[in-house]
Amino acid sequence: MSQRGLKRVSTSVLRDLREAIAADRLRPMIDRAALVAFGVQHQLDPITAVLAGHGKAACVAILEVILAERENPRPTPELVWTGPEGATATARDTVVVLRALFESARENVVLAGYSFDHARDVLAALHDSMVKHGVVSTFFVDIPQIERGVAVDAHLQKHLGGFFATNWPFGEPRPRLYYDVRSISPGPPWSSLHAKCVVVDGARAFVSSANFTQRAQERNIEVGVLIDDAGFAGSLANQWMGLADARLAVEWRPTASPPP
Repeated sequence: MSQRGLKRVSTSVLRDLREAIAADRLRPMIDRAALVAFGVQHQLDPITAVLAGHGKAACVAILEVILAERENPRPTPELVWTGPEGATATARDTVVVLRALFESARENVVLAGYSFDHARDVLAALHDSMVKHGVVSTFFVDIPQIERGVAVDAHLQKHLGGFFATNWPFGEPRPRLYYDVRSISPGPPWSSLHAKCVVVDGARAFVSSANFTQRAQERNIEVGVLIDDAGFAGSLANQWMGLADARLAVEWRPTASPPP
């Protein structure tokens, strides 16, 4: 039987068993008689099924793993949703989750998006955190793949300069904008930066089907997941910043200041 067989055994009993086995007050091999003599009256079958046949070190290790998982449970992913819902729905709204994430930021935000459309309402809370708390924001944004004969600088100015004009009317401070370097090479092959995700302070991550548009945030049917786990969030942020380090994503630096 797996360790999940001890799910119904109380934490206090498991802790007492670990301490007793470690101190040789309860000696393997563990059986029902030994447990009863030790004072355990309930859940004898699952305890013996998991611990029987193991020596002292193995029993202690098994119990320590179970106790560690109980004392430091892994955060549960949270369902995030845009669109109509049934009477039993429990998901949080996309627009509410994004706003809360941006408001909670204190150090940095890494954001990747495929489509932005007059995203002022979506991004206003992030700008506010940048002003109040000095949050550094890094955006990875999709731009159309360049056509043959079009100057690269003009292409970048049109689409990335246009990003500030239509989605960032707040002025300074502004996010750093990165684009997929493949977008300045005419296709085929064709590619796009289609991801939609946010990482806040390397601790919380949101991955969604929703673009950064009013329609996606409020009217479409979209699904996402909010993960409050520093290991996952850090890996996701590092994945994006690794593109920048490898020059697979390039920061756009306008030759002139973007319009206020």
